[in-house]
Amino acid sequence: MPDAPSSGPAAVLIQLRDLWGRQPRSRKLLALVVALGIAGVVGYSTLLPHAAPWTAVADGSSPEDAQEIYAVLQSRNLPVRMHDGKVEVASERLEEARAIAAGAGLPHTGKGLELFDGSSLGQSSFAEQVNFRRALQGELARSITALAQVESARVLVAFGKRSLARDQEQPASASVALHLHAGQTLTSDQVRGVRQLVAASIEGLKPDAVVIVDNHGNLLDAADPTSVDHKAELERTVTARVRTMLERVVGPGKAAVVTTADVDDRKVSETQEVYDADHPALRSESRSVEGGDATSGVGGIAGTRGNLPGAPSPAPTAGSPAAGQRTQETKNYEVSRTVRQTTKPDVLLQKLHVAVVVDYKAGTDGKPAARSDKELAELTAIARQAAGIEDARGDKIELRAIPFAADPDAGAAALPPATAALPLPLPVLIGIAGGLLAAIIIAMLVLRRRRRPGPSATLALPAPVGELERVLDARPTRRAPTELDAPADTQNLLPGRTVRDRVLDAVRADVDRTAGVLTAWLAEPPKKGAK
Repeated sequence: MPDAPSSGPAAVLIQLRDLWGRQPRSRKLLALVVALGIAGVVGYSTLLPHAAPWTAVADGSSPEDAQEIYAVLQSRNLPVRMHDGKVEVASERLEEARAIAAGAGLPHTGKGLELFDGSSLGQSSFAEQVNFRRALQGELARSITALAQVESARVLVAFGKRSLARDQEQPASASVALHLHAGQTLTSDQVRGVRQLVAASIEGLKPDAVVIVDNHGNLLDAADPTSVDHKAELERTVTARVRTMLERVVGPGKAAVVTTADVDDRKVSETQEVYDADHPALRSESRSVEGGDATSGVGGIAGTRGNLPGAPSPAPTAGSPAAGQRTQETKNYEVSRTVRQTTKPDVLLQKLHVAVVVDYKAGTDGKPAARSDKELAELTAIARQAAGIEDARGDKIELRAIPFAADPDAGAAALPPATAALPLPLPVLIGIAGGLLAAIIIAMLVLRRRRRPGPSATLALPAPVGELERVLDARPTRRAPTELDAPADTQNLLPGRTVRDRVLDAVRADVDRTAGVLTAWLAEPPKKGAK
């Protein structure tokens, strides 16, 4: 046989091949798994940077706008995903996605200060001023939309013009158009807050120069919104009282109440003067007496006794009135007059309309069952008392029993989950994958060692054929050479058996060992002098 090369690439390849051939099947399989895992991680890391990056279509938009943009782009079969509350598309489809969203009127709130994220150095001052105005209007609209009652808002700002002459200056002004949710209104404090917010964001803008209108074109003036506030507060109060009373009877969430109040918000001041001619009042009275004194009567005791001390005085006699005496009496009367001044309240309730819907009750079989007329009459009476219904005023209340629809899941309106988004950065994922792979390899090695049998005597290299024959023909009491010690069964060395039988038994017991012995024999160099 030709000698194998002892050095060079060929020798290295031969050594590697021999080393691979001596490995058991489990180690070969483990090496293949590790190589495939490393190749997969390296290939994924190499190909991932070349994938198209994702870019936000409308960064900073509200969740409602993001939901609508996602639905519109998904209907156009564009690769779109939701990531961190933002709508993202592939970078090469960004302009197309923005054009589609703009054609659908999205986003409603417009852009804010992110307009300056992509500004170039060669932009003119006029373009910068226009972009600043657009950004300021967008930021104000976002702030106003944060109110729970406001669905969307649009802000238009007109900056003032300064001049050296005071009469040539133009003050700044702003207008705000609000689109309110159905059935929602703004209180006077909220309107005043919106006006102050806009005025404080623009230099030189006074709160009086801010005009606010709703989606119906009504002017929202914080100075006199009392009628709207009183009407809404009255409706909320009546609704809460009726619902509270009914839910104690039919159960929580099984009564729906809507109240509509007709109010008179006219300011009326009345002054009334009432004259009573049947009962005149005495205003003044005067009395005067004119004429001489009246004459005294003559009488007494005649003679000197009437002049003595202690004599009784004579009794007076009625004298006749003096001639020419006159008495005058004057009384002045006036008609009674009453002045009443009446001022009506700012909001006067004229009529009250209450609509009530209650759910069916649970039947004996667990299914919804209709309520009887008696129950409806009792519920109507309770609702009338709670709402303060007055028939003389024309108030009305209507109560019906209708089965309610099942409540939708709370998470039905949640945003769609992110698609094709990595939950963790790529280096972290690679580290986790490498750690898991190392843990699997270590676990396999530990389990393999646990399943490995205990230490046993190993068979040395076979002795020459002559020596083997000598050992086999020896007595059983004679100890075999050390190099032939093996965990073979002792019954094969018992006397009375031929060498052929013993060899056959050894071959049947361990075929691999027999093949190794034969290979060693064939590789044994011939003895000197052998023919």
